[in-house]
Parts: sequence; C-alpha cells; structure tokens
Amino acid sequence: MDLAPPIRSARRRPRASRGFTLMEMLTTVAIVTIVGSFAVPSLLSMVRNSRLSSVSNDLLASLQNARTEAVKRQAQTVVCWVADTTAASPACSYGNGAAWIVFQDTNANWQWDANEPIIERHDALDSTLTVKTAGQSVIAFNATGFAAPTALVNRMTNAVFCDARGVVALGASSTARAVVISPTGRARVANTVTDVRAALNGVACP
Repeated sequence: MDLAPPIRSARRRPRASRGFTLMEMLTTVAIVTIVGSFAVPSLLSMVRNSRLSSVSNDLLASLQNARTEAVKRQAQTVVCWVADTTAASPACSYGNGAAWIVFQDTNANWQWDANEPIIERHDALDSTLTVKTAGQSVIAFNATGFAAPTALVNRMTNAVFCDARGVVALGASSTARAVVISPTGRARVANTVTDVRAALNGVACP
C-alpha cells in the first residue's frame, strides 16, 4: 500500500528587521528641534505666569484672612512685610521685604511685639520675583473688618509682583500682577496692563 508523503508545514521566513535610515533620523531630529523651539518658551512663560498668579493670590488670601481674624478676635490685625518670617521675633520692614506675616496687633502700634499672636507666616518669595509696594508695606484691619486709619505709618495700598520680564503687555493682560487694596481694605488681584501700571505709579518693576 502506497503511503502518501508526509505534509510538511510551510515555514515563513522571518522578516528582516528594518531600522531608521539616516535621512529618516535626520528628519525626526529636525521636527523635534522645531517643535521644541516653540514649546520650551511657551512652557517657561506658563511657569512664570503661574508663579506670579500664585504669590499674588497668596497675598490676597492673607489680607482676607487678616480681615476675618480682626472681626473674630475683635482686635486689630496687621499684615506686614518682613525680612525673615522664620525669625523668632519678626520685625515689620515698613518697606519691600522677602515675605509677610499676619499677626494680632494687641496694642495697635502697627508692629509685632512679644507675646502678640502670629496668625500666619508666608514663605519667602521665589528668588526670580520682585515686589513693589505703595506705602510702607503694612496694613491693619480693625474689629469691624475695615482698613484701620493711622498717622503712624503710610499704609500699603497695593503690591505689584513681577519677574525679569517686567511689565510686558500680553494683549490686554500684563506679565506682572497687582494686588490692589481699596480705602476700606477690600483687595483684589489685577493683571491688566492698565491696573498694573497705575499701581506702580511710575515705579519700575523689576
């Protein structure tokens, strides 16, 4: 009896692996370089804008906190700039400082004294930022929550934060941020060129 020859399974030849050609690799590098040249400056600008928005909103939150605490404690509270918030005895600088504190001004003398409760200590500004304030970088709130009048100091009416770009127009907006404080003590953050330049009132930043 004839036997049929065994059926052999066909084997596929492995497909030769194909890498990038030199031309393809050069084209890819060129595309990545072009895309990166647009993406990196945009990312840097986004980081800078975020940093400015963050610190200006922090100051706004501290001012609002000081108003709330003044009413709650029925005592004057102060927001003032200091050279070092980590110091055991932080002193109001009455000028631009590295950071700020919020404290209960028990004797209403517009400066921190021993045993007065420190409500908040804000971290020092990032080294890339500059602040310019109108007034002596200090503001107080009385027990009604309004800005306290005084003849002792020239109270802060605004603070402008900027970086190395200065005040540059991005459409109607500005690269800088201003925290504007009304005579009653109500504060807001402004980022329009008009508001920022009005807050600076001719002072350069940085």
